[in-house]
Amino acid sequence: MADLPETWCVPVVRADFRDDGVWEQFKDEIVTPTEEGFVASVEFVEDRALIGLSGAEIAASYPHAYPRQYRHPVVFVVDAVTVSLPEHPLLVVNLKEGDETGPFRTLPRQVQAIENNLSIVNMDFFEFARSAGPDGVFRGF
Repeated sequence: MADLPETWCVPVVRADFRDDGVWEQFKDEIVTPTEEGFVASVEFVEDRALIGLSGAEIAASYPHAYPRQYRHPVVFVVDAVTVSLPEHPLLVVNLKEGDETGPFRTLPRQVQAIENNLSIVNMDFFEFARSAGPDGVFRGF
């Protein structure tokens, strides 16, 4: 099982350590407010235990234990796929207890919308997951 910090913020977990500059770029993009002024309440975490794991393995390492164990319903992961693809889609993992909706990917500029809407229970994880494109990447509504 992967460890997450005890935080009220949604974790953005670094699982690929090949390029510090890319990691800093992701962090900047995620904390920059959207054009509408929305900001993501996130905490950046580095987890070397996830190095080399596939997206499915990473997702399986987090139990669906929100709200019992976690204070946040989702975790974003910057893995090898995120770093290697041109659009840099982050892995989005569902943590909600009783909801078996699988992970999907999203563009870094969508983190704010997902985090904001899930944190205030305005939308459910499955609504974002089913709105992902045929390639499994959510690019917005």
